[in-house]
Amino acid sequence: MSVHPLEQLRYIARQWENGDDFPAQEIAGVLAELADENPASLLQACRRLIEYYPSTGAAWWLSARALSAAGDVDGIWEAAEELSSDPTAELCAQALPADARVAFPAPAPNVTRALRQRKDVEVAHQTSRRTDLLLLRARAAGPAGLLFARSSSGPLAAAAQSDVPVWAVVERGTLLPEPLWQQLLDRVLKGGVAVEVANADDLAAVVSEHGREEPEEGLSKPTCAPVAELLGWKG
Repeated sequence: MSVHPLEQLRYIARQWENGDDFPAQEIAGVLAELADENPASLLQACRRLIEYYPSTGAAWWLSARALSAAGDVDGIWEAAEELSSDPTAELCAQALPADARVAFPAPAPNVTRALRQRKDVEVAHQTSRRTDLLLLRARAAGPAGLLFARSSSGPLAAAAQSDVPVWAVVERGTLLPEPLWQQLLDRVLKGGVAVEVANADDLAAVVSEHGREEPEEGLSKPTCAPVAELLGWKG
């Protein structure tokens, strides 16, 4: 018996509930199937996806790209491929200073693998007096700041007290245009999700698919549209 795509979407969400990686390819497959067989249900699926992953920028980004794609199916797969080919991890590793002692309290698997190639860099999970740099992984980001796991609050506070510079790691699909960013914040901050917000002023740099940049520049280049259908609706 075949499983309805919306039920399949819920299954994927439950399966990956505690995972570190957003399951972009699996979800793209469901959205592409819906776009091909029943385009009218694509908006419902995207809204449901966001309800499953309200604090994950990539869920908003993929939904926005799916809903704004000129050719729905091809556009969805193109967006998923962009997430899979994100160069942020390699660019982050390349940008680190020589012999740096780096704290990375909420590591991203791809970034962690890239950092291991830097044999001169020491990576820890906590900030200490010996730390030269703190990497703060963004779960979502907008023009004025980013959302990060609450477990990184302690290391971030320690970095501030010790004047340790903070670099935000903003992976592809994480950065949203202002309207979607505000919509995400409204949902997440009222929903009791274990996340915190850091302002752009708290950052020394942003590392993204464009490499290392000043925070204002690095947070100014979203690659999805502020799709009206994702604004102002109540789940």
